[in-house]
Amino acid sequence: MSRFIYILFAVCLFCSGLTVQASTLSERQYRLLEKAQELVAEESYQEALTETQDAVDDWDPGLGLVLILQLRGQVYQLLDQTEDTLKSYERALSLEVLEGTRRSALAAAIAQLYLIDSQPEKAREVLVPALEAPAGEGLKHAAQAYVIVAISYQTQERWKDSLPWLVQAEAYATSIPENWLAMRAAAEFQISDFAAAEVTMKRLVERAPDKRNYWVQLAAAQQFQEKQAQQLATLEIAHQRGLIAGSSEELLMIQLQAAQDMPARAARNLEQRISELSSVEGNSEEENLDDERRLLSAYQRQARDLALAAETMVSNDSSSVNEAIQLAMMDGNCDLVQELSRSHVRKLEGLTMISVAQCSLNDRDTASAREWFQRASEKSDSAVIASQWLTYLSDLQKAGLR
Repeated sequence: MSRFIYILFAVCLFCSGLTVQASTLSERQYRLLEKAQELVAEESYQEALTETQDAVDDWDPGLGLVLILQLRGQVYQLLDQTEDTLKSYERALSLEVLEGTRRSALAAAIAQLYLIDSQPEKAREVLVPALEAPAGEGLKHAAQAYVIVAISYQTQERWKDSLPWLVQAEAYATSIPENWLAMRAAAEFQISDFAAAEVTMKRLVERAPDKRNYWVQLAAAQQFQEKQAQQLATLEIAHQRGLIAGSSEELLMIQLQAAQDMPARAARNLEQRISELSSVEGNSEEENLDDERRLLSAYQRQARDLALAAETMVSNDSSSVNEAIQLAMMDGNCDLVQELSRSHVRKLEGLTMISVAQCSLNDRDTASAREWFQRASEKSDSAVIASQWLTYLSDLQKAGLR
């Protein structure tokens, strides 16, 4: 029954207003059409074709023959006999009986078959003239027909040519399907009209706010226009929706936050990202995470969170311990200096040992300070300074001040 409804709908689409033209159909023609439709409803397709064959051969050109040819075309289509479908539809169109919207509807059906057969030029050859002809008083050609023309251009990567047809389809449509907007955005990106693409992508994210790709493409359109603030806002909304977690777009968002003078926010988001990615079993991106840890340390320094930056630097790579201790010294965090020095004694440079010793002096731990200065005196980069400090401590001790 569903197939019968499809056939009946198609006949009504092509032949709206049939009752008005009843005088053009004889009773015999009506009865044959009715019987053929019943056979189609029963899925007796071959019987329907046999029943209507004489009409195809004998009837004079007119509405009755057009309806028979259309019905046969629909039956062939249900049987996946594309060549016979095209022959029936094209003969019906060639009779020049249908006008306006009824003609464009039949032309659209033919054009779709040509598109399926990868013949976009033939699709346009049939459909464009029908759409350029008057639709009829108070009528408009079906919006979908304009989209078919647009598709024919896009299959040939003629993006610019497709756009006017999509715009016209939107103008005639009572509601605009999401895929039409996606087609329009694709064309606008391809011709580098990024301002227009941004507008279309905003319509798409409003239509389907949970589709990750729409947010990413909107951000891309803004990036191409060097609209960093808007791009950041787009990515942050997508991030809040949980659409870009762990992705390269999340990292881009973080980098934009730092570029927009929000290093503390960038650091928080990057720290969370590293934590989440590190917790994934079998993560093969450890080398990339090392890069991101270094980036995190840079953001923390930019945000003047020097102690946290120092901890981040050595969290997974002890080779940066000397720089980390200097950051902790700049932050006045001697507890962290002592902690890092105890954990990485063999990696400390001479000047770093001097810093550790100075922290010991600040804590009034002269013995520890002397020990660190003694170690530093054995390093070429700090031997002179360390010796001066050792002499100074000896003088203080002799004077009874230490």
